[in-house]
Order: sequence, then C-alpha cells, then structure tokens
Amino acid sequence: MEFGDVAFRCTGCGSTLLIPNPDGTLTCAYCGTTYEITGRTCPQCGAVNPSEAEHCIRCGRVLDLVGFVLRSRLQATTRDRLEQIRAEAARLKEESEAASQKRLREWWALEEERRRALAAAQAERDRQERMLLTGAVVFAAVVLLGILIYLLVTAWR
Repeated sequence: MEFGDVAFRCTGCGSTLLIPNPDGTLTCAYCGTTYEITGRTCPQCGAVNPSEAEHCIRCGRVLDLVGFVLRSRLQATTRDRLEQIRAEAARLKEESEAASQKRLREWWALEEERRRALAAAQAERDRQERMLLTGAVVFAAVVLLGILIYLLVTAWR
C-alpha cells in the first residue's frame, strides 16, 4: 500500500502486500496483522488516500463517484427488486384467487350433484310409499269385499 509516494510495510513481517477490508482496515496478506487506516481505500487499486481526497492518488479513480454509483445501483436494485416483489405478489394473489374460484365452482358442482341425488332418493321413497299405500288400500278393499260377500252369502241362507 502506498500513501502518496510512501510505501506502507507490515510491521510484523515487512510485506508491502496489504489487503483493504470493507470496514476501512488493512490486513497483511502474509502474517494477518490488521491496521486501521484513517484515509480512504481505493476499491480499484487498493491505495490508501487521505480522507478528503476526491481522486485516488495512485490510479486517479474518482472516489466520491464510487460511493455514489454504488448507492444508486443499490437503490435501483432495491427499487427493481421491490417492483419484482410487488408484481410477484400481484401474480400470486391472482393465481390464489383463480384457484379459490375454481375450488368454489367444483364445490358448488358437487353440492348440486349431492342435492340431485337426495332429490332422486326422496322421489323414490315417495313412490314406494305411494305403492305401499295403494297396496294397503287394495288389500283393505279386497278384505272388505270378502267380508261383504261372506255376510251376503250367510244372510241368504
């Protein structure tokens, strides 16, 4: 790492290969010693810059633009993701509603079939009751007729 024209060296092993960390610290690639840096680390070349620097002193990259672009991309990504989530939620709601309507139609069809079967069974019971009643009336008429004939035959003798 260089700060201006001065090269930083690890105090533990003397290496100049220091890796910048997201939290603003540097870690020696060989011995793992961590150093806190008061300047800004360039994401492109890893050079440590003064905290007020707008451009990297090694590669010239705009340091403020990096943060701006990252923030705007993260916000755009978040907005895009929110729009995707909203669209997905709307699609899921429509699918759920369609599935619910389909289940309701199937349930009503089953209910209608059940009601038709109950009505047919009731009609069959009513028919059987009428046949039994008719049979009972005919039987009673035959018995009554038999009794009358018996009474007439016994009365003529």
